[in-house]
Amino acid sequence: MALAAGRTRSGRGDLELSLVDGRTVATRAEASNPLKWLLPRRPTPAAWVYASTYGGGLVAGDHIEMQVGVRTGASAVVGTQSSTKVYRSPSGATATQILNAHVDNDALLVVAPDPVTCFAGARYEQRQIIHLMPQANLVYIDWLTSGRRARGERWDFAHYQSRLEIYQDSQRLLTDAMTLSPDDGPLDSPQRMGDFNCYAVLIFSGERVAAQSDALLQTVSAQPVSPGKPVVDAASPLTSGVIWRIAGQTTEQVSRMLAAKLEFLSEFLGDAPWARKW
Repeated sequence: MALAAGRTRSGRGDLELSLVDGRTVATRAEASNPLKWLLPRRPTPAAWVYASTYGGGLVAGDHIEMQVGVRTGASAVVGTQSSTKVYRSPSGATATQILNAHVDNDALLVVAPDPVTCFAGARYEQRQIIHLMPQANLVYIDWLTSGRRARGERWDFAHYQSRLEIYQDSQRLLTDAMTLSPDDGPLDSPQRMGDFNCYAVLIFSGERVAAQSDALLQTVSAQPVSPGKPVVDAASPLTSGVIWRIAGQTTEQVSRMLAAKLEFLSEFLGDAPWARKW
């Protein structure tokens, strides 16, 4: 159930994940309304944590800030209970989310949320700041749908902005930013999103995912250029990994590609993200 327009909220979450007796557990998990952490007990060596919000989504003016620490040797997946729904903004206020994550040496953080879905007239901004120690490992996914297509709300939101910053040993590894606004022209025009209804970014960084980084680069670089494909993708090397971008005509197409590339994580996590979902 959506909250009434004009009722905004500010929530903060602090999460610390540590290796205890061979398993990763939450040694600290605090959250204030509207944010909540869901920590299911799973028979895996990794911790699985899901962020959720009361009300089922973000309303105009909501502000969520999350602090996540993954300590030495720990492995953790941080996802969402469902897609991040951003409701319309009749007041013109923007809903915002900020993630600050710190990953220690020999630790693995997998950030694997469901996609962001902005309703017609929605305004949303997010910022993700991730600090990696020299031997830290990261798998990061961020993706966006065109909105509620079944209701005729295709690329019909008012504003979307995402900024990702990754630092390794205090050195900037990557800055990736995207702004989508109809002020710059129709979002569904051929020069912008065109026929695509889902866009995703996947990042691998660290020694544990080095083999998958190399394989992904080789696979994508060997693909022929085929105009009119329902899914297009491109990969670029990073200092210690790879960044992979995908655009698909359907969310299902993109989700299948992401899930296939993440199957190997079951070796480290005891399961793979979305293994039972998509």
